[in-house]
Amino acid sequence: MQKNSVCWGLDIGHSSIKAVKLARSGNEVTVLGYVIEPITVPENGDREESVVAALSALVHREEFGATPVVASLSGRQVYSKTVNIPIINPKQIERMVELEARQQIPGDFNEIEWDYHLSPAADGVSQDVALFAAKRELTSELMSKAKKTGLNLVGISISSLSLYNFVRFDQSFPDDETIVILDVGAENTDLVCYQGDMLWMRTLGTSGTAITNAFMKKFKVSFEEAEVLKRQAGDSKQADRIIKVIEGTLNDLTNEVQRSLGFYKTQNPNAKLDNVVISGSTFRLPGLPEYLAERLRYSINILEDLDKIKVAPGLEREHFLHDLQSLGVAMGSALQGVGVAKAEVDLMPSDVQIQRILKTKRWAGVAVVAAVGAMLVADFQTISDVKQGNETLLRKIKESYSLNTKRQEESLLVLEKAAPQAQTLKSFAPYGAQQGYATGISRAVLSCLQQIVRDKGAIDGPHLDGKEKTKLQALYLRSLSLPEFDSVGATGPFRPLAGDRKVTLVVSIPTVVRAGEINRLLVDRLKALPVSAELVGVRPDYEAWQRNAAAGGEAKDPPKLFSDVQALSDVPGDDSYWYIDKAHLNDKQEIEPLEVERKMPVVVVTIACIIKGTEVKP
Repeated sequence: MQKNSVCWGLDIGHSSIKAVKLARSGNEVTVLGYVIEPITVPENGDREESVVAALSALVHREEFGATPVVASLSGRQVYSKTVNIPIINPKQIERMVELEARQQIPGDFNEIEWDYHLSPAADGVSQDVALFAAKRELTSELMSKAKKTGLNLVGISISSLSLYNFVRFDQSFPDDETIVILDVGAENTDLVCYQGDMLWMRTLGTSGTAITNAFMKKFKVSFEEAEVLKRQAGDSKQADRIIKVIEGTLNDLTNEVQRSLGFYKTQNPNAKLDNVVISGSTFRLPGLPEYLAERLRYSINILEDLDKIKVAPGLEREHFLHDLQSLGVAMGSALQGVGVAKAEVDLMPSDVQIQRILKTKRWAGVAVVAAVGAMLVADFQTISDVKQGNETLLRKIKESYSLNTKRQEESLLVLEKAAPQAQTLKSFAPYGAQQGYATGISRAVLSCLQQIVRDKGAIDGPHLDGKEKTKLQALYLRSLSLPEFDSVGATGPFRPLAGDRKVTLVVSIPTVVRAGEINRLLVDRLKALPVSAELVGVRPDYEAWQRNAAAGGEAKDPPKLFSDVQALSDVPGDDSYWYIDKAHLNDKQEIEPLEVERKMPVVVVTIACIIKGTEVKP
């Protein structure tokens, strides 16, 4: 994306359009203006037409003219995934990332617009690649709106990255802290964590609309009337009553945030989490920031002032800061437009970007005409130089041929001496064939269990002390037993399997879960596991499949890891776990840490997985 001295940032939300105009001079950025335009959808009216009408009114009233505009798509509209790659030559990164994108992004790759953002990984020796993709029809629709209303759209960013760009550029925090950004939008919630250049983000399901629905249910009004109530609640003095109305939704939100941050900590164990920056008009509800601070136990930072960005003298600063809570995405989009953003993801179609660059550099055509004349004048000299260069090259080729012939003779003498040693070294090759046997099987089985847990999500368990329900997962691993090897025999650990081998898996399934369904699902998933590259030395059928794929043969699925999977038994049992609540309140409303051992009824399932043996030729 080109750097512009002045740019508008645009955030098209559910109920309003937010726009901020920034100017850059050197490293200094100034707010020149902003506007919040409501989107009014008539009863039974078309929302898209209402958006275009609101956008058109905004553009003409604020006199956007030819000023560049960067707009943001919401997290709900964009597919995102983070993959890890090794640190490699910068010239090779783009090609590697494209290969990853083609594998990771679902659907027809030719029907999307995509981009990526690189950041250092927590391990310090690799890089995280955040991939972003949107359907082409979505970006085309946004460009169509811009064309209809006269907007000079120059870039399409993503709401979570725009908010990150704003907070990272303007808000001051200690360098050693991981900063959490929480933006509750109408349709989804963006959660962003960053420390320095390390960046991690996730889109959560709970949204501002869920809070509006809570108002609808409580006061028995329409969605539009509930929206009005929610906006007016920001001036209400009855914070406790309002929090009580939406407490269920807030619990869902804080639970999602806590789970996500818990996962982030497992990936970044040294992360120091102290500050949460909240964004979005939802946080204007009275008592909500205090409620979050109490539940999350972090310092809650409201976007109510600017640390680095200046406000132009002609703009009423207090009025702007009052609305800043809702302008974070628009601010970040404009920062990307003026060229000071850390994340520069742009989902604008590449052909449109190229056309815009050419259009802004009309002088290039004149330069080409002038260059043609210069080339004609220099033509004769060029031919002479090429002829002389060819003669020099021919001489070097003859010298290199003579040198290569001499070295070839020397190499043949070395090979004669090395051949006996090569045969000895070759005999050691099988010893590395099974180096990944235990790793490969364990990783495959554990990933299967983890996927089932992720697919089923958190499951409500029994009540604890008459309060919140416990959250259980679909199953728990008790043991995984791998077959032993004959370490000295002819079919020892470094040879293909002479006979069938059995892997025994024991799991616990809570009785509150439908054990039979999970049991069958687990067996089916284990049967479908493919052989991995780590077992190539003990599975010749995998080697054959690899050769066929490399030769461009008929596409086939890789061979299965297990030839047979059977559930041997399922018996009742129980698991013990500790319920720990460091902030437990006793009857006197005093904090009294609680640690109680609990029993959980489960079904213990034992499964046998057979690895087919391979005949060993004498």
